[in-house]
Amino acid sequence: MAYAETSISAHDGTQLFARVYSPHESQACDRTMVVVHGTSEHGGRYDHVAKTLVDNGWKAIVLDLRGHGHSAGTPVHVDCFERYLLDLETVWRYFELNPKRTALLGHSFGGLISLRFAQTRSQMLSALTLISPLLRLGVQVDRFTLCLGKLMSWIAPRTRFKSRVPSESTTRNPEVLARREQDSLIHRSITAAWFFQMQSALRAAWRDAPRLQTPLLLMQAGADRIVDPSAAEPWFNSTASGDRTFEFLREHYHELLNEPDWPETLNFVMRWMDVRLPCTGKAELPAH
Repeated sequence: MAYAETSISAHDGTQLFARVYSPHESQACDRTMVVVHGTSEHGGRYDHVAKTLVDNGWKAIVLDLRGHGHSAGTPVHVDCFERYLLDLETVWRYFELNPKRTALLGHSFGGLISLRFAQTRSQMLSALTLISPLLRLGVQVDRFTLCLGKLMSWIAPRTRFKSRVPSESTTRNPEVLARREQDSLIHRSITAAWFFQMQSALRAAWRDAPRLQTPLLLMQAGADRIVDPSAAEPWFNSTASGDRTFEFLREHYHELLNEPDWPETLNFVMRWMDVRLPCTGKAELPAH
């Protein structure tokens, strides 16, 4: 495996940090997976995912979203949700990705970004996997905070509010939880503007569900306390994809790819992807 880090200039000049994992030529399958992480985290938390993908013939590109990880920008802030989609466009152009050999995997808020990308730019990818995507919040926000946040989004959009996501609700894996607590790249607040841009994107995701025709795999954690698990299947059923699979993991917490049995979940993703983007190289893939 070859590993590289690079900085990419976004459409507005923001420097985006990306990790690139590539299989050796003898293992390459001429296919790429772009991985999009969730709110307040960063791409480094998907190192185990990327390495497993590489072992199965994938090139993996893991971006730090703007305002996250090593990427530039105000932490967990965006003035327009569309910037995230334009950032992905930049990744496609920078790496000269072949739409017929490129898939997208998004977790949580990264799932919302990924599905909006597929809804609006379906010609740029061949398959989409959503892992506990943000389709409705599971964390409750009181009415006073919502009203105050709305006001601030107009007059002081970078006003910060503490995240209400409890760490212990992310995964049942104690080792991952311990690393999360020590991770200096994880942010624990959001801006008012970010919250309401996210809400606007949520409305668009439901409105445009019938526009989604890309092959779709949606895996939802059943014991999710961060996103509302009951929203996943109704949204999934309203899409127009003729090739779609829904998996509900009843006992699992939000971060399916950090749960104790994450290899089984990722193996399911790779088996599903193998059908849509089969290996075209000479690689001999391991059983999974």
